[in-house]
Amino acid sequence: MRLDLLGIRRVLAAGVALVAAVAFGIPAGAAEAHPNQSFLIAGTVQDPTAQVFASGVVEGRGTLTAESADFHQETNSYDETDLLAVGAGSLQVVIHGAFNTWPFTLDARTCTQHGTITGTWTIASGAGSLAGATGGGTLSGVFFTYAPRTAAGCDETAIKGFVFGPMVGTLDHPRPSED
Repeated sequence: MRLDLLGIRRVLAAGVALVAAVAFGIPAGAAEAHPNQSFLIAGTVQDPTAQVFASGVVEGRGTLTAESADFHQETNSYDETDLLAVGAGSLQVVIHGAFNTWPFTLDARTCTQHGTITGTWTIASGAGSLAGATGGGTLSGVFFTYAPRTAAGCDETAIKGFVFGPMVGTLDHPRPSED
């Protein structure tokens, strides 16, 4: 049984998400930089906004919300734009990711599905206290979805689940010079 696009988007938004163990390279231009930023993402499938725990150049707790997503079933991949907000600032983050499991189908015996998400992230823009920020890195995560069983099988209209994983990389944040 196939999850609808909204269900997939919620998995991504929550985790990328992604959203999501970090293993793939840092985007071009940042290859020589040392990772200085980590965003740990934790969320549920049924809520399109995930919790973020930031450590590094940016510190604190915030949210990650999907603004748009484009899924490519033929390559098990997706492109997504997210708004990551921490404190008085926000980052528009572009994600290029892949699922190890596609299409999203619930196991007919258990009404569950689990898998991993991997990919890269790049800062498209920053606002507020994060205006001018640049950078990017890698992401990874795990997801688990489930639905109640009915007489007709898995109830795909009541899918719930969890997503968890880190986004790690570099974040350059120019600070205004002090007079």
